[in-house]
Amino acid sequence: MSNPDGSERSPRSRDEVFDALADSTRRDILRLVHSRPSSGVSKTDLAFELVAVTTDTPLASVTDDDHERALVDCQHRHLPALVDAGLVTETDDGRIVTTDHWVFDDSEFDAILADRTDDETDLDALFGALADSRRRTILTVLGNQYHPLSTETLARDVAARETETAARDVPRERVEQVLTSLVHVHLPHLNDAGLVGYDPETGSVSYEGHPTLRTEWLDSHPDRLQTAAESTPGQSIETDASNDVRTLRGRESIVTTGQSLCESAEEELFMMFTTTGLLEEGCFRRVEDAIDRGVDVYVGSRDPRVREIVRDRAPEVVLWEPQLDWLNLPPNGESVGRLVFADRKAVLLGTLGTPAADGEYDETALIGEGADNGFVVLMRQLLGSRLDHLDAPGETNQSEIPL
Repeated sequence: MSNPDGSERSPRSRDEVFDALADSTRRDILRLVHSRPSSGVSKTDLAFELVAVTTDTPLASVTDDDHERALVDCQHRHLPALVDAGLVTETDDGRIVTTDHWVFDDSEFDAILADRTDDETDLDALFGALADSRRRTILTVLGNQYHPLSTETLARDVAARETETAARDVPRERVEQVLTSLVHVHLPHLNDAGLVGYDPETGSVSYEGHPTLRTEWLDSHPDRLQTAAESTPGQSIETDASNDVRTLRGRESIVTTGQSLCESAEEELFMMFTTTGLLEEGCFRRVEDAIDRGVDVYVGSRDPRVREIVRDRAPEVVLWEPQLDWLNLPPNGESVGRLVFADRKAVLLGTLGTPAADGEYDETALIGEGADNGFVVLMRQLLGSRLDHLDAPGETNQSEIPL
């Protein structure tokens, strides 16, 4: 069973989980076991059902030889891997049951378990690529970037995250070590899995993403509000006593949380951005995935460059130019920088402080989740009636909407 102290969420345990999932037969076993009552299933019955599923054969037609081979495979290969990953356990009477591991609470993983698809090989490659903490860090770094990165820049950023230090403080020797592993091991692997675009000749790396990949899977903890801030020094999260409204500090935690809200949208995704510097490649990927899911996506900005970039990347998005002055960037002080409103049930509102030396803003954001959350209710009352104009006949894609 999963440990009460949450140790099964460590990077090493996460390696084992994804490694176990990178095999279609093991995922079939999880499907079969997870669909059973809490009493579980015997190994003998599991082997019979596994042969029937993998060969598309009626249970009554499973031969003794096929059953014996499947039983040996289960006992010596598949079940030990799933047990070591904390996904299943064996009861005192020898029956197999799933644990209370966090992956079973993940909606995307639940969808994977719900059906066997034609993309099982694709899923093997995805989970195999994720079965390494450094590769997950690479994807986290790339997912927060709008432009492709050079391998050296990527290596420095990855090293900084792994050592929890500022990029400029990473020793050159450490950067070279990480760079070598990226070029010879991890980037080719991620490229073969279709998760990144990697050109060895130019040394350019870009995030390609995957429709099944979730931001939370890349973190050391499934709680997206904790992980993003904990992974980078100088970023923190404060929560009030009621845990209704959370404060996020630092671009990384804000970007990661905003991307997660994009992933959670089922019907409507409403966003505003003030500058092109707030656009990340990972956000575009999640917008495209949302559109593919049938979500209505709306993006507003006073900056014509933002609208042009969004129009080029995601032409299905409804674009407009907000007219409220509070979206203007003043010469000094803080201003609203980004807004993400998912299904009018979850909202992230980010503000921009003074630009740092590298040109990036010192960002802070508030987030509220739940239809009855006070912050969400407030934003729904402020924006709800105006958002309805976006669906009104003849107003879609207007350049000026009074928001």
